[in-house]
Amino acid sequence: MNTKTIQSSPTGNDTIEKMDKVIVRQLKLETIIGLFPWEREVRQRLFVDLEIGADIKQAAANDELEHTINYAEVCDRVATLADDGRFKLIETFAEKIAALVLNDFTAEWVKVSVTKVDAMPQVASVGVTIERTAKSTASF
Repeated sequence: MNTKTIQSSPTGNDTIEKMDKVIVRQLKLETIIGLFPWEREVRQRLFVDLEIGADIKQAAANDELEHTINYAEVCDRVATLADDGRFKLIETFAEKIAALVLNDFTAEWVKVSVTKVDAMPQVASVGVTIERTAKSTASF
């Protein structure tokens, strides 16, 4: 792992290792998500942002995909999770994404943001952001 520094997290409770990140911004998805009966019947638009902590130094040196996180594969897997899922809470969806990334890819940590657009007429979107490490992820 290519650790540069260790600092306190914004909450002051944990330490976050600063390292390389693979990022995905505004992955557009549709899924069944929500508590209301009408939400259980229609697919709703979501955006997912990911920051995935990984040591990409060897990939950069060798120009080889096998030494980094394949963001196309991550996006495909998250899209499949959305397609197959029926979630009540965006929190649950975010946790499942974090578990998938940490369990199935060589990630040390992940930051997942899920925003639900068109949820309320007076706001552009609502959402959650979670951060998980390989050690802290529950099996969802």
